Amino acid sequence: MSTVGLCRTDVHLYDEGRLDDIIINEPITIGHEISGTVSKVGVGVTTLAVGDRVAIDPCRPCGHCKLCKKNRTNLCENITLSGVIKIDGGFAYYMTTPASTCYKLPDHVSLEEGAMMEPMSVGVNAVRRANMTEGDYVIVIGAGPVGLFSMQCAKVLGAGKVMMVDLNESRLALAKKLGADVTLKPTKTPDASCAGEEMKKALGDSADLVIECSGGHGTVNAAIHACRPGSKVVMVGFGEMAFHAHIGSAAVKEIDVIGAFANANNYLECVDLVSRGLVDVKSAISHRLPLSRVKEGMELIRKGQSVKVVIDCNE
Repeated sequence: MSTVGLCRTDVHLYDEGRLDDIIINEPITIGHEISGTVSKVGVGVTTLAVGDRVAIDPCRPCGHCKLCKKNRTNLCENITLSGVIKIDGGFAYYMTTPASTCYKLPDHVSLEEGAMMEPMSVGVNAVRRANMTEGDYVIVIGAGPVGLFSMQCAKVLGAGKVMMVDLNESRLALAKKLGADVTLKPTKTPDASCAGEEMKKALGDSADLVIECSGGHGTVNAAIHACRPGSKVVMVGFGEMAFHAHIGSAAVKEIDVIGAFANANNYLECVDLVSRGLVDVKSAISHRLPLSRVKEGMELIRKGQSVKVVIDCNE
C-alpha cells in the first residue's frame, strides 16, 4: 500500500460500526481511497506486473445480477467494497484485490493523486447521473473533497457557471482557486425558501443542477428552492439520512431528486482528467499522516479541521 485517503465514511464506520444500512458485523480493515504498488500477481494475471503503480477501485460487483447486467455495477445486489462491505481495505502494509480493480497511473501522476481517484469518481458519477448539459448553471453544496471534485468535473464537462456553497471560508477560498465562478457563505437560516433565494441571488439565476455533497441539515430542501422548473438535485452527502424536504414543490416544478452512490465504472475517466491536468485533486490534501496516526486523522475530520487527510502506509 502507498497512500490511502481518510473519509468521513471511515469515521462513521469506526465510531458507530455502520453507515445507515451498511453495517459492520465482524472485524474489517477500513480504508477505501486506495493507491499502491503491485508486489505480486496471481496466476493468469496478464494486465499487471510487479512494480506497476495503481489506483484501486474498492467496488467489487458480482457481474451477474440484474443491476450488473444493466451496467449499474455500483448498485450490484451482491457487491463487496474494500474497507466498507465485507472486504478488508487499505489501512495496512499490503492488501489483495482483483486485477480488474487496478488502474495504472501514468508516470507523471503521483500515488497521492491515485488515492484521490475514489472521491473524484464519486463526483464524476454525480455529474454524470444528472446528465448535465453544456451551459447549465450548477450549485455545489459542501466544499469537501467530493464537492471540490464535483465542481471541477462540472466545469470540465461544460457547465456555464458553477457556484460553491459552504460555511467554511478557507474551503471557499480553495474552491475559488480551483475554478469556482462564484462562492457563497450562506446566512444561517432555518427557512429553506430564504436559503434557496440567497443561493439564486448569489448565482445570478436559478440553478439547472444542484449537487448536495455536505449531508447538512436542510440542504436538500434549500436546493429544491434554488432550482428552476425541470432541473435536478443530486444527493451525494451521507449526513442527514432522514430529512424533511418540500417534495411537493419538487413535484410541481418537475425537479428530479436523484441519489448518487460510489462510482459507476469511471476510474479510467478520472485518471485521464487528472493526467491531462483538467482536474486538480492534490490541492484538496490538507494533511499527510503515517499509518500509526490514523486516529489522529479521524479526529481532524470530526472537528472539521481538514479538507482531505491522507495516510502514508509506508511510514
